Amino acid sequence: MRNKIFVAIAAVIILGLLAAAGVFIYGRIEERYRESEVKMELSTYYMVPDGEAMLIFDEKVSEKYALFKNGEPYIDLPTVKEYYTPVFTWSPVENRMYYTTPSTEYIITPDSNEILVNEIAEPLDFPVVILSEDIPYISMSFLRKCCNITYRVYENPARVLITYSTDEYLCAKVKEESAIRVSQDIKADYLEKIPAGSTVRIIEGGGIQKMGFIKVMSENGVRGYFLQDKLDWDNRFNQTPVFDAYEPEVVMPRLEDKKIYLAWQLVYNKDCVGEMLSNLLENPEINVVSPTWYFMNGTEGNIKSYATREYVEAAHARGVKVWALLKNDAEGDFNGAQDSHTVFSSYDARKQLIKNVIRESVNSGVDGINVDIESLNVDTGIYYVQFLRELSIACRQNDLTLSVDNIIPEEYNAFYNIPEQVKIVDYIILMAYDEHYVGSDAGSVASLPWVTASVEKTLKKCPKEQLVLALPFYTRLWKEVRIDGTVKTYAEKMMNLNEAQSYVKEISLQGDWEKATGQYYYGYEAEFGEVMYRMWMEDKKSLMLKTLVAREQELAGIAAWKMGDETEGLWSILKASLEGEIPVLDETVDGSEEPDDEEPDDEDHGP
Repeated sequence: MRNKIFVAIAAVIILGLLAAAGVFIYGRIEERYRESEVKMELSTYYMVPDGEAMLIFDEKVSEKYALFKNGEPYIDLPTVKEYYTPVFTWSPVENRMYYTTPSTEYIITPDSNEILVNEIAEPLDFPVVILSEDIPYISMSFLRKCCNITYRVYENPARVLITYSTDEYLCAKVKEESAIRVSQDIKADYLEKIPAGSTVRIIEGGGIQKMGFIKVMSENGVRGYFLQDKLDWDNRFNQTPVFDAYEPEVVMPRLEDKKIYLAWQLVYNKDCVGEMLSNLLENPEINVVSPTWYFMNGTEGNIKSYATREYVEAAHARGVKVWALLKNDAEGDFNGAQDSHTVFSSYDARKQLIKNVIRESVNSGVDGINVDIESLNVDTGIYYVQFLRELSIACRQNDLTLSVDNIIPEEYNAFYNIPEQVKIVDYIILMAYDEHYVGSDAGSVASLPWVTASVEKTLKKCPKEQLVLALPFYTRLWKEVRIDGTVKTYAEKMMNLNEAQSYVKEISLQGDWEKATGQYYYGYEAEFGEVMYRMWMEDKKSLMLKTLVAREQELAGIAAWKMGDETEGLWSILKASLEGEIPVLDETVDGSEEPDDEEPDDEDHGP
């Protein structure tokens, strides 16, 4: 009996020990798989410097920080220009930021609680611009007025979530509460508890998935690792980004209701009415004349003007509009690129220049202003475009058409910024000439393939309705001299169309039609072969072929440099080529020969 009692007691003890061991083992197992409840503060994890804010574009953390002052985030100017708008113009010398819309000028002084709006001071609750290490930062609240920026701001630590891409992104619903952790381990500290029913964004493709974790971002920008089995993964979905409503101020260009046929008139005095009228009488197709009337003079925004009301009234009497031209060449007291920079980089000088141009234009009664600013330095570009913005406001206020002359867009002259010009001016005039220029190798002034490519390049930056193709009424005679086995090239002479025809007749040159350039080529040797003269001549046929490019691309019109340099009947041929029955030219320049199969026709060159 005593043995039975002992056995029973022993069994109880053993069972108790086993139970205790089971509880211990279960507890250890439970502890092993229990998620950590230790929270890491976001400020500790992200370590955002004081006075700054983390920038998150969609799901990507920027290498840059925003500034964060009094609850307001500020983005640096280079980021604003890269992502949102190029319209802000910073002048470090003047310590001013300019922002100009089609109707409103904002002048902003860094760290000031006041802003000038159309030159009227308005108080602010906080500065629009602040400086940090000489870099301007722009208030995101102000940016909301200027561009389509959608963002949310969170504190502790400060972070700005910016919705940028329009692409959909992958999301999943949380089916069971869990936490975003600092690493792929349930024992890792957590950053944020995410309740059931919330939505998380799957970022970086889910990251490197291990231990059952996937990389996510919460709705308030906390990034980390989340247990995938806590997500309704089978019903994940693509989310379309939502942007704040933004309506940019858009100005429609003032476009003519017919094709433009513009002739520039080179003048250096006010006695030019007779020449203009004589030319219009011979060329009734011209409907816009652009006399070189305004020359930048000095560095304070002054101009030398040849404008007269008599000229405008005479042109209007023939149904022709006048677009007065503004130049920055050496006429008067002016030093090209250097003085251009001084004027355009100064607010006061720009304003004075605009005031002078508008005053002369209104007094003379012109219909528009044509801006021909060339040979600028790269660092002048932003100020030149700012000048055009400011000038465009004055032109709209005074019912003036604004056109701007541009050379062929290339990387080296991208600072002229045709895409930005298009938003603020009425017409872009493409000066499709000087393919070969003084100082270059010998070649065509404007070969047909080069003009075609130039138009195509420009149309990538400018709508066809705003683009006018400018043609050369001139050609160059080249002289190549062989000296000790080396050939040196000189631009011997620039000749207008009549002069070029007279030249080849006078020396009885035989021209060959070059289909590759769309021109007649003339060449002859002199001085026992040591000198070679070459000319790719512009004439009715070559200019007609270029005009057919404008026709094919449905451009707004054509222009020509310059009035008085055309041959008889040329404008009639060009107008027919642009919008009429395409001419078939039978005549050739005296002494030239052209194969019959290279005669222009609708199939080869028409629209």
